[in-house]
Amino acid sequence: MTQRNYTIDKLRGICMLGVLGIHTGSLALMCQNPNPHLYMLLEILSRYSVPAFFFISGYGLFCQYKPGCDLDYRQFIKKRFQSSGVPYLSWSLFYMVYFSTVVPGCIPWFSPLGLLHLLFWGLACYHLYFMIILLWFYAFFPLFQKLMATMQSIGLKTGFALLFVLQMLFNYWTMHPGITAQQLPLVLQDFFTYRLNYLPLHYLFIFMLGGLAAIKEKEFFQAVTAKFKSVTVLYILSIAYICGSYYYYYYKHGYDLISLTNTFQQLSPQGFIYTIASILFFCALFSRLQANIFTKAVDFISANSMLVYFCHPFWLSMIERTSHHFGIVMTTKRVIAAYLVLLALSLITSVILTKLSKYIAPLHYLLMGKKLKK
Repeated sequence: MTQRNYTIDKLRGICMLGVLGIHTGSLALMCQNPNPHLYMLLEILSRYSVPAFFFISGYGLFCQYKPGCDLDYRQFIKKRFQSSGVPYLSWSLFYMVYFSTVVPGCIPWFSPLGLLHLLFWGLACYHLYFMIILLWFYAFFPLFQKLMATMQSIGLKTGFALLFVLQMLFNYWTMHPGITAQQLPLVLQDFFTYRLNYLPLHYLFIFMLGGLAAIKEKEFFQAVTAKFKSVTVLYILSIAYICGSYYYYYYKHGYDLISLTNTFQQLSPQGFIYTIASILFFCALFSRLQANIFTKAVDFISANSMLVYFCHPFWLSMIERTSHHFGIVMTTKRVIAAYLVLLALSLITSVILTKLSKYIAPLHYLLMGKKLKK
């Protein structure tokens, strides 16, 4: 059995904080005079988090299934689709019912085709597309195993250098395709429109980097720890690159905040480089840190990260609706307070659901995708 990597656990916790930051960015836009600096922190600098979760997934899979090992694909898919697919379906149905209740008619899911459409593309709630991409990573994992074996045969440095270039080109091409959905046949329009919701290739380099951390675990974590100063410089430079681009287009070209988000998201060159630097930095940082209040807090968030991920949009919706109902005008301080409230409510919900699920087997299965051990 593979020994648990506590650095990866902590990375999961810090990534969850980033995910909450991204989604709290919607509140920053509700301010009468949105603070561009706070918005950048929430919507730009927090975007390392989504790709980093694919790094964690790649690490976990390659720890269990090294390149060249025998893989019972049928059992692998059954196990993975149960552990991730069941919670995905459970929470998708929850959000379909919830949003249909608070905003009647907003989700046309009451027909078999409408339901299939929402579930296939991950449209029941804005955060669930991640699960769709993850499921596609599982479906094609044997190919990624073979890719890693090929990269090992030609040399990992050469292989990752080539993959880095190809990833940059692929992401740019898919983000700037030069056509619109209306130019395609009707049957292909959804595949084009939702291409970012299902194509795992957008995050292939990050996923394979997680695989590298798994198959060369000792060397990987020793290297990032030993070169902590260099990793930190790279991290700072990547922040300067993405923040400099953000401010340049904000002040020089007058981009609005939403346009800046779409321009410098995690698949842009700036976002991609920042993501890699962030992963390396946090891996190096948590490999060096001794146990303290901060690391214990991150561990707690990590332990609850799955349910926090699934439930936090519900509480964010509640915060938005409550603010609207009482006429609360968002300010910079209130957005920060809302972030902390969102984190607290999501953690409390996770703790309660986790405790309840220990006594209710069907709930445990629906939430965790695992049968309750007797």
